[in-house]
Amino acid sequence: MLLINKLATNIYKEVGSMSATGTLNVETRSNTSSRANKRLRREGYIPGNIFGKDMESIAVKVRQDELRRNITQYGRAAVFKLVLDGNKNYDVMIKDIQLTHLNREFMHVDFHRISLSEETKANVPVKVVGDELYEQRRLVLQLQRDFIPVKGLPQDIPNFIEIDVKDLDAGDTIFVKDIKFPEGITPELEETQLVVSISEAKIHQKAAEEAGEEAATEVAAPAQEEQ
Repeated sequence: MLLINKLATNIYKEVGSMSATGTLNVETRSNTSSRANKRLRREGYIPGNIFGKDMESIAVKVRQDELRRNITQYGRAAVFKLVLDGNKNYDVMIKDIQLTHLNREFMHVDFHRISLSEETKANVPVKVVGDELYEQRRLVLQLQRDFIPVKGLPQDIPNFIEIDVKDLDAGDTIFVKDIKFPEGITPELEETQLVVSISEAKIHQKAAEEAGEEAATEVAAPAQEEQ
């Protein structure tokens, strides 16, 4: 079995993974009724709120295409600079996005105002790479956690945690303790929490067992004839 700790330095890939800062233009939303929010969505806007320490929540609206474009470019865990009504700036992170059940369209977004000098918490997605040949190798990858909660300065929080499983085999596992996090970032999970496990495909396993049974039968048959 592979000793994962020896590969810890390769499990997390730093290149291009640190949060960048994007800019989003938002407008104050005066009417917060459900009917008004539906009208905003038809017009291409997403209703949302800005909230944070020592401030009252502010109802806002943001263009759906602009929000999607920024998330695609900078990542879900990035720090964004919100420009409210063209004259007020807020450093924020996306706390929550509500999606429709059918087509996964944006319904509502919550922006959390943060300080770049104070630690914050965020859920960082897990990105698995290196499993392209798993089907050929008759391996099954089980991702136990889609996100890992972490704590650190907002600008240091990565957009994703990349886990390379290319050299793993059936029976191998990756726990939180096996992952190398960026400097200044600490996981908010027990180090014994399982993140990834690798198993043998059941069809392949069953075929191997049947082959073993057939071999045992063939060996037994001549012995019976000799009697």
